[in-house]
Amino acid sequence: MRQTERIDNLIIDIFKNSKDNFVSGQTLSNKIKVSRAAVWKHIEGLRKRGYVIDSIPSKGYRLVEIPDRMSPDEIKGSIKTGIIGKDLLFFDEVDSTNDIAMDSGAKGAAEGLVVLAEGQSHGKGRMGRTWVSPKNVNLYVSILLRPDISPPHAPVLTMMAALSTAQAITDVTGLETMIKWPNDILVDQKKVSGILTEMNAEQERINYVVIGIGINVNMKNGDFPENLRMPATSLLGCTGKRVDRMNLLCTLIETLERDYEDLRNKGVMSIFERWCKRCDILGRHINVSLQGEVITGVAEGFTPEGGLIIRLDWREKRVIYAGDVSII
Repeated sequence: MRQTERIDNLIIDIFKNSKDNFVSGQTLSNKIKVSRAAVWKHIEGLRKRGYVIDSIPSKGYRLVEIPDRMSPDEIKGSIKTGIIGKDLLFFDEVDSTNDIAMDSGAKGAAEGLVVLAEGQSHGKGRMGRTWVSPKNVNLYVSILLRPDISPPHAPVLTMMAALSTAQAITDVTGLETMIKWPNDILVDQKKVSGILTEMNAEQERINYVVIGIGINVNMKNGDFPENLRMPATSLLGCTGKRVDRMNLLCTLIETLERDYEDLRNKGVMSIFERWCKRCDILGRHINVSLQGEVITGVAEGFTPEGGLIIRLDWREKRVIYAGDVSII
C-alpha cells in the first residue's frame, strides 16, 4: 500500500472512531505522526476523492459523508453466479464500458465478462447519443455474451436485459418499473435506465454481443442536463433515499443470469411474453420518429424479434425495429 493511501486510511479510521465529533489537526498530526501541513494536504486529497469533510478553525475536522465507492474484490465476493460476473474488469473511469467489452470480445474473452466503471467520459446511448455518466453515483456495466442464436433474433437480448434491469430495480427499491420500447426503463414515465446492445456477427452466426446497461442510481435530479430527449430521474429521486449500488449491481447480474438461462433453455418466448407484460405503450396512440419520418398510429403489438407493430389505420400495419417513441 502506498504511503499516501496508508495515511488517508488512518485519517478515515480516526474520523470513524470520533463518533461524528470534530478532531483537531494537532490530534490527527500526533496520532499519524506527520506535520499539520501534511494533515491538511491529506484532507484536501480526501475531499477531491469525494469525501465531505467539515472544518472549523477552533474545532478541527469532521467527516460528514463517505463517497459511495465499489471495489472489485467486494463485487467478486458478493456475486453468486456461474457465468455472468465470473470474470470482471473494474475501472475508476473509462471512455465507455461497451468499447472495452467489445474489444475484449474481439480478443477472445470468455462469455460472462462484466466490465464496470465508476464513471465514463464518453458514455454511449442509442443512435449515437451520449449517456451522461458522472462518477460514483450510478451504475455503468457492460456484459459480454456469446449466445447460440441467429443474428435476426439478437434484439431478444436487449429485451432480456430490459426485463432483468426492470426486475432488479423493483426487487431492490420496491418501485414499479415499466419498459419503454425498445430499451428504456421508466418509473412514473421518467427514464431511470437505458440499454445499448452491440454485436459482432457474421451472416448466419453471432460471434459475441455486448449489453451495456446504465442505471441512474444516486444522481440528484438537478444534475441532469436540460437537453435530454425525455424526462429523466434517478432511483434516489424516486425513493428520496440513497440506494445501495452494490446490492443493486449484484441483484442485476444474478437476475440477468437467470433470464439468460431461461432464454437458452426455454427459448425466445420465455422472455418475449414477460417483456410484453412490462411494456407501457401497448394499445396507446404514439408517434415514432425515424430518420426523416414520423409515424403516427396505435401500438398494437411486438414481433418475437423485437419489432414494434403499429396500426396506422383500420387496415394498414407497419413493423419497425428502431426509432424514438412518444405517447400522444
